[in-house]
Amino acid sequence: MEIPYTVHPRPDTGLYNAKVGIWLFLASEVMLFGGLFSAYIFLRVGADYPWPVHDLDVTLGFWNTIVLIASSVTVVMAWACLKLRKFGWYRINMAITVLCAAVFMVNKSLEYSAKFKHYAVKLTDGTILTGHMPEDEHGHTIPYTVKFGEVSELNLTLPVKKSAVAADPVNHVLPHVDGAAPKFKTPDGKEVTLDEATFAELSAAEIAKAKAAKKDSASLKLTASAPFKVAIKPSQMFGYTDTTLTFRDGTVATGKLIDDKMTLLVDGVDARAVAQSEKSLAFDHKYLGEGWQKAFVANRDHHIAEFEKKYTDESGKLTREKSKSATLQKESLFYKLHSSTPPAEGAAHGEKHGAEAHAPSAGHGGGHGHDYPTVVLDKKDITFFSNFTPKLNTYYAIYFTLTGLHGAHVVAGALVLLYFLVFDNKLLKKDPEHLANRVEVGGLFWHFVDLVWIFLFPLLYLL
Repeated sequence: MEIPYTVHPRPDTGLYNAKVGIWLFLASEVMLFGGLFSAYIFLRVGADYPWPVHDLDVTLGFWNTIVLIASSVTVVMAWACLKLRKFGWYRINMAITVLCAAVFMVNKSLEYSAKFKHYAVKLTDGTILTGHMPEDEHGHTIPYTVKFGEVSELNLTLPVKKSAVAADPVNHVLPHVDGAAPKFKTPDGKEVTLDEATFAELSAAEIAKAKAAKKDSASLKLTASAPFKVAIKPSQMFGYTDTTLTFRDGTVATGKLIDDKMTLLVDGVDARAVAQSEKSLAFDHKYLGEGWQKAFVANRDHHIAEFEKKYTDESGKLTREKSKSATLQKESLFYKLHSSTPPAEGAAHGEKHGAEAHAPSAGHGGGHGHDYPTVVLDKKDITFFSNFTPKLNTYYAIYFTLTGLHGAHVVAGALVLLYFLVFDNKLLKKDPEHLANRVEVGGLFWHFVDLVWIFLFPLLYLL
């Protein structure tokens, strides 16, 4: 059975079926992205914290824009070549379009990867330190972990009925043990090596006792044959004190806190939320110290002076409020570090650079291109930390939502165009006009993807 109007237009609309469908689909896409763009604008206008400005890699975003625009040109050329029956040039242009999509996604993955490796740590006074975790000799990031030692026992709660949280020390405790797997003594004094089979046997016995006693839960205490150590990420536990650590499955380990300090290679000090920026906790003697404080103050005063010079009229009146300039707030209060030692006096604001400024060390700053100062932060001074992911703030939440959704459209569109290129050779020979209509519809979707990025780039990268 032949489907009508796949090549020739319908008499009622003047369009063939696929073109009617793609325009209806694109209308729904406009409403989707229109709602997200509107949400971004309202969230930015109503933000109760300094909205990130120029935090993204503009150069990478610019080249991605060029790549997508070029792909829009080549997809049109592919369609035109197909209409003219220049099949060789059709294939070349379509291949270039798909290649541009691949380049775009590779660049986007590089940008995402950098965000996952970059961290922001909020201190108790509102200061935000940005930077990277240290790396080992192989270039692998050393994650922030809480070290807990002298663990002598594990206390487990076993629900009698099915529960959202049930003790599972094999998967939630043992993976975080620092060193050889420990052995435990059961309540009856038997020494066991904890694994899934052993734990299932022990828990079944305790649950049976709880059921007989008509209790809702059972408890199981495992005493370590020898004290052991644990190193665990904060995200993989519920909390800890000086003597106890609670894992995500509810298992409570009894021992002693060894270390919960965070090591950070600092590449920025954001004091926009600090009342007296020069007194930021970041410049405490145990952290960055007085040298970086002086560099910060010099940079701040320089940008304020430049702003006042630019926006002061002939009568000496300031024509623009300093507090309402997001660019000034960032330039003056978000200080970027480029070396492990403070720049020479007078070089902090870019008039000239000290000999050590921008000079990478032999280790290239732990693999990040610069030799940044290493700061060891006390847990009591940290209120929140995260890499530059949706967890960090609203800006990055909507950034990943918009660019991620757009990236999904890029992949979907590229796969459709690749299908036309690789698997439609039979249709190319039998009915090239039908294939031209398919390519035109795919091209319309591809133009929409390009258009969305034309809005995304200035909105997220430039404004």
